[in-house]
Amino acid sequence: MPKQKVSIDFILKESLKLFRKKSYHNTSIADIAEACGLLKGSIYHYFASKEALMHAVIQFVHEYFRKEIFSIAYDENLSPQERIEKMFKVSEKMLLSDDGGDVMGNIGVETARVIPEFSDQIKGFFAEWIAATKHIFVQITGEFEATKLAEQTVAEIEGAIMMTRIFRDPRFMKNAYERIIDRFASFALEGKPNKH
Repeated sequence: MPKQKVSIDFILKESLKLFRKKSYHNTSIADIAEACGLLKGSIYHYFASKEALMHAVIQFVHEYFRKEIFSIAYDENLSPQERIEKMFKVSEKMLLSDDGGDVMGNIGVETARVIPEFSDQIKGFFAEWIAATKHIFVQITGEFEATKLAEQTVAEIEGAIMMTRIFRDPRFMKNAYERIIDRFASFALEGKPNKH
């Protein structure tokens, strides 16, 4: 017998798992209801549509990253190198997990042209990730270079996640991590130049 009531967070977590495993387009409201122990129609008591549910999932993931990962960039108790290392390790764990997965990258690619209303939310997520990474890099290099390095770092992590999943080989993430840390260390050794 289906449960009568569940929390919104529970629905978001179960939906996230399904979107990660099956993709947004291949996940139905019936799939989500079943995973939550609800009747199909019961989901509509919580969310008006599958699109509204997806918007809530994107926001849920963004908030998690803001609190648990992006905040590391602003932790003044850690050195810049400790921050970049910790941010990478914590994000790697989340992005490669079966529960979370790279939902932002996946949904961004899957829906960019078909469902453009998700684009602004996903862009906001990546913009905040780049800004947090830039905040670390700007402490060891100039503003202009820090922006480029932050964009390169986020793009490299996203690419490594994709390759790790395709080849089922963590070597891609390991190599990306080593390149990012080496790049960071080389800029740190050079010292902070004048801002452009």
